[in-house]
Amino acid sequence: MSVMVIGLLLLIMFVFSSYKALQHQRQRQALKRRLISISVVNSADSKATSTLFHWAQKTSPLLQYGYDLKARVDALFDRKAKRVLQLLLAILAVVVWFTLPFFTSLMRMMIIAIVIFMVLAVSYWIMTVRQHSEFNAGFTQVLGQMSRAVSAGISVPQAIAQIADYQQGILGREFGLIRDKLEIGIGLKQALNQARIRLPYVSFHFFSVALILNEENGGQLREVLHSLSRTVHDNAAIKMKIRSLTAEPRMTAAILASLPVVLISVMFFKNPSAFVTLTQNPSGHLVLGYVFTSMVLGFAIIHLLTKVRA
Repeated sequence: MSVMVIGLLLLIMFVFSSYKALQHQRQRQALKRRLISISVVNSADSKATSTLFHWAQKTSPLLQYGYDLKARVDALFDRKAKRVLQLLLAILAVVVWFTLPFFTSLMRMMIIAIVIFMVLAVSYWIMTVRQHSEFNAGFTQVLGQMSRAVSAGISVPQAIAQIADYQQGILGREFGLIRDKLEIGIGLKQALNQARIRLPYVSFHFFSVALILNEENGGQLREVLHSLSRTVHDNAAIKMKIRSLTAEPRMTAAILASLPVVLISVMFFKNPSAFVTLTQNPSGHLVLGYVFTSMVLGFAIIHLLTKVRA
């Protein structure tokens, strides 16, 4: 038993060190690509030489999805939050291993993997909801500030810099990143496209499209931003109404999803022999797999039916 525990701890340490090494290697590769993009001048493409950085590279869809997911995770979790989450996962792995001695070693490893996946999914969902609520609370103010700055004759990059200086929270941080990219020579279109990965919301997408079209074709940006602000305000009221109308099925889904967990917990205390049969018999494993799969599938379907689009 002690040898297996030591092996589990060594496995966790190996996974953690491998993750840090992979993250460091990705940072080195990203820096190398940026340095190459600075040094290489493409004379055949005049648009490519108009900016300091030209990052358009041919990558596989899977690799591009990985880059986008990493940017999204970085927008949700800061360095401190990542360290806390890693420590929590390590503690949960050790706790699950020692509190389930009646399972086989393979079964405990599978349970640890499921627990880690569920914690990661719940953490991602919680941070997404937190970011979305903070975005909705401050984006209308950002639109008003941008509209007033444009009306006063301030350019779009200067208005973005003002928002980065005076806005707090995630919006101030994201507009600060856009300002920094503009200052080192990255185009507005490319900076906004990268920001849309970190803030994948419809209102921010429309905001980015308005700024890009204004830069390319001109137009009355103030009226467009004012109309977008009014639309965002109306959409917020509609979303609140939809959430109130779908509250009953969402609550019903949560109650139904908790019933199997409650019943298995009651079985553990009231009838331990049946619980042992359920956890150590191959037929019981099939029942547990069916229960878990059906719960996840049913809850996902209900969530998709009652989801309020961002």
